[in-house]
Amino acid sequence: MSHRFGGGVRWLAATAVVAALAGCASRSVPVAGAGRSGPAVAASPSLPPFPATLNADGTVPWVSAPAIDPLITPAPAVPPAVGPTCTAGQLRAVLPAWVSGEASNDGGMDPLAAASLHGWVNLTNVSSRACTLDGVPTVKLSSQAPVPVDYGTFGTGQAVKVGLPAHGAANFRIDWGAPFCPGPADGGPYSLRAAVDGLTLDVAVDRTDSPSCLHVDTEPKATTSSVVTSPVEPGAVNPERPQPRPSPLRALVATAGGYPAQVEPGQLLMFTIILANPTGAAVSLTAPAHPGYAIGAYCARTPSTPGYQFAQLYSLDNRPRPTVPAHGRVRFAMQLPIPALTCPTHRVTITWQSPQGGFGLQATHTEFTIAVTS
Repeated sequence: MSHRFGGGVRWLAATAVVAALAGCASRSVPVAGAGRSGPAVAASPSLPPFPATLNADGTVPWVSAPAIDPLITPAPAVPPAVGPTCTAGQLRAVLPAWVSGEASNDGGMDPLAAASLHGWVNLTNVSSRACTLDGVPTVKLSSQAPVPVDYGTFGTGQAVKVGLPAHGAANFRIDWGAPFCPGPADGGPYSLRAAVDGLTLDVAVDRTDSPSCLHVDTEPKATTSSVVTSPVEPGAVNPERPQPRPSPLRALVATAGGYPAQVEPGQLLMFTIILANPTGAAVSLTAPAHPGYAIGAYCARTPSTPGYQFAQLYSLDNRPRPTVPAHGRVRFAMQLPIPALTCPTHRVTITWQSPQGGFGLQATHTEFTIAVTS
């Protein structure tokens, strides 16, 4: 399995779930100023209502409700600040810890996902003046020399302006994907340099971990590591070590249907996910309250034109169908905006996956590929 950016759909599925599970698409983050002394004060995220009735075609309605991040204490977003774009002199950037994929495993993780790392770069406004940031940072990873990694971004079109009041905080997610086999010049300690909204920041890294080096006989084609970043979000993120949380959806089989043969850039794609229960016992969909799932889109690059990829994490509406009966199935309506970007291969792959219970492809998942016009 290739782990290069744009190198394969399996890479997207594994990495997208890592990002989604730990907050790539969720805006529920600890409040600014939450530090290592303790987690942020919990608050109930604001979610849209979940319909209790089925659609006319018998599907469970789709709801634009972000999934509740299982690794981070939810808290209110920092209110927007009124101020100019932040300058490098106003900001301090720190990545306090890497979280290993293996630490979040429940025993069924894909080896590449297990060997990966993720973390949050916290940006603190150390000045007495409010400022704002907007965008998805680009990051260069270095040791004694630049570390050879492919680079990608999640959250195409999802970046919003984030206000940093005086001494306030913001963050962005970074995923460092396996495999990585350090050479003499890149074995650490590691440093990060991030560029966002027209400014460049040196990021202090408190931990020098790197993804595990996978043996050639295990993954002979997996030779290049990947760095993927997410949009700037309000608040600081200091996650505790994740605990295994097996998902009831692991017992189900997912298939997709009802999708068109072709879409246009910027079009709203509508399709159906069928969750089938092959077991002899009903599977509850109510623990957690609303199970999370990820939808991703992937367009491969060509030698001359970049592709794109992103993932979004949503909560499942389980009110009309709180269980999947033994040997039964439930149909769920799904939606996903296709990016208004050129897809050089004219083929986009849509991945649906339940992330909780393991970051790897052993989780409930399915995918399909459709044509996309120029």
